[in-house]
Amino acid sequence: MTRHSAFDRYKEKAQDPIHNIPSASRKMRGERVWEQEHRGASYFIPTALNEKAKDIRASILALAQRHMTTTSSVATALMNYALRDVRLGKVTLDPRPNPRRRKMTLILEETKDWPQEIPQPLKRAIKTTKDFVLTYRWGRDINAQIKSLSGDHISAGEVVVFLLDYALAEYKNGKCKFRETAITLAQEVSIP
Repeated sequence: MTRHSAFDRYKEKAQDPIHNIPSASRKMRGERVWEQEHRGASYFIPTALNEKAKDIRASILALAQRHMTTTSSVATALMNYALRDVRLGKVTLDPRPNPRRRKMTLILEETKDWPQEIPQPLKRAIKTTKDFVLTYRWGRDINAQIKSLSGDHISAGEVVVFLLDYALAEYKNGKCKFRETAITLAQEVSIP
């Protein structure tokens, strides 16, 4: 009975050892179907509210870490609470448009007038701060309610900051609390 060596096949096809090591390949992340179906709603926050929005984002993150859940879950619970109070009439939004942000619509029309001189543009201060955006994965119904509350006069980001700030103030004052509901993959937080 003859014995076979485990390396006989390598002796027949002599190769460098480097060729026996499989090369690294890029792993594809898959289809990402869930992320596409549950897109986050993003809201541009006006510069005047950046600091307040950052504080709100930090508070939501701290609550999410305390309750071992996602920030979107906490933000959804807070927003549902605030929108419920808006529907009940406990909170009213009194929009006051900022005249510096409004612009007139111009329409060009033909005329037989003297030629017009185009003035030089005013020098504007260079924007040093980056635009601030809040993004949460809440349902389309919440996004639609926010858009309808904002209307044409105020930005949706202002409404989001106002409502989240209201809900966080209610939470801090003890007027509402989170009720944790266990689910299979994570914990979900809601306000009763």
